[in-house]
Amino acid sequence: MTSVQVAVKDMNGKEVGKLDLDPTVFASESDPSLVHATVRWQRAKKRAGTHSALTRGQMKRSDAKPHKQKGTGRARAGSRNSPLWVGGAVIHGPQPRSYDFRLPKRTRRQAMASVLSDKVRAERLVILDSLAIESGKTKDMAAVLKKLGVSEKSAAIMLPEAEENVWRSSKNIKGVKSLPVSGANVYDLLNHHYLVGTKDAILALQDRVMQKKSEAAAE
Repeated sequence: MTSVQVAVKDMNGKEVGKLDLDPTVFASESDPSLVHATVRWQRAKKRAGTHSALTRGQMKRSDAKPHKQKGTGRARAGSRNSPLWVGGAVIHGPQPRSYDFRLPKRTRRQAMASVLSDKVRAERLVILDSLAIESGKTKDMAAVLKKLGVSEKSAAIMLPEAEENVWRSSKNIKGVKSLPVSGANVYDLLNHHYLVGTKDAILALQDRVMQKKSEAAAE
């Protein structure tokens, strides 16, 4: 296969042409294992890892023996910091840490190509010749999505760069997220039913994935 042809539409949902896309990015084999690994990697990077439980040595309480050793009928106790006591320390409790782990660039690239290819196969990639919401109003963006036939499903809207009016008009629509090409990621694309983008955005995304491919090959 030399190229993948996808219809290009205007903002009214009318087809105005075709766009040739690279099959290594938009017609690759689906690989759920790589997609799963990439989603785990993304979610792990977002974790703050600031959880912290006090160990026995970190607690600042009296070291006095709570009661005498014998004659009380109670179990022996040497400190109120004991993990067995209410308000005591925690054994092997969570400590601040980073959940980040390394994932090869090749894996991330293949996962992105896999998700994009699945969008094409499922006819969930909507390419526009242009997208401009001059008013920045939610109702205008909702009208465009309705004409494109994606209004009842979640959608990720992609532009070459962040565009204020498009972001403002889409932020209050449930299930719709606007992001620039530089912010495209496997998790967001997987988490939205449709990918809606301009020709320039889709081609820029293709170049980004192809660049990652060349970088991964050089490693």
